[in-house]
Amino acid sequence: MARIVSLDHLTVFELTPPELVTVAAQTGFQHVGVRLNPAAPGEHRHPMIGDTPMRRETLRRMGELGVAVFDVGVFRLERTVDVRDFEPVFESAARLGARHALVGVAEPDEQAGADLFASLCELGRGYSLLMNLEFLPWSGVPTLAQAQRIVQLAGQPEGRVLIDAIHLDRVGEGAADVAAASPALLAYAQICDARSPRPVDFETMIYQARQDREFPGDGDLDLPGILMALPPDLPLTLEAPVQPRPGAATALERARRGRATMDALLLSGQGGRVPAG
Repeated sequence: MARIVSLDHLTVFELTPPELVTVAAQTGFQHVGVRLNPAAPGEHRHPMIGDTPMRRETLRRMGELGVAVFDVGVFRLERTVDVRDFEPVFESAARLGARHALVGVAEPDEQAGADLFASLCELGRGYSLLMNLEFLPWSGVPTLAQAQRIVQLAGQPEGRVLIDAIHLDRVGEGAADVAAASPALLAYAQICDARSPRPVDFETMIYQARQDREFPGDGDLDLPGILMALPPDLPLTLEAPVQPRPGAATALERARRGRATMDALLLSGQGGRVPAG
């Protein structure tokens, strides 16, 4: 079975979900990640919750173009959050066919974070969603090791850890840390590249993560080493919001360039086998 390679919404964030599906199909992706829930204050929320015209159009294009929704995001957990408020978003995620949800924890206390994560897993169980905890340098869960501890503390079969290449690097971790992680806790990984030097302040880290990454091979991260440390054929998502540049200014051009760089990265370590989707 060919390795899944999904186009994450953040890579072409100006697109609506139906436009994302179309661009994915035009550039060789058979899977997409859709931002159903805002990750930051002020972020636009597309009218995708409930039986809306946009959700119906997204489903229509998915069926016509053969593109599936792989994951949805983003669910931020802190003490003031009632996880039941996410249920309408989970319903839309399930209607779109997603099997994965991206989760962030702002709570710095590990047990409190684990309790919140466990509650979210229990809610997502009814929608057949796996909960993938992403560690972020500026969050309550800054490292891969801590993300693993929280998922294990939560003790839920739906709990997983999500590795994003840029965040792994920004906390000073790398391929050796990935190799030491429990394969059973990994469901997929997010891939991009980034330039050196590594920022030391959170403001720059956040800006780069959301707006100024690089496509695989255009930066300085040890992506070949990270891929070798991941389980074989683990699904990957291209999450690479890059600054527009000649030849890659439009969303379509960026998606096409991103697909080409992902294929080149994977071909370099897979003996010439091209991933399908």
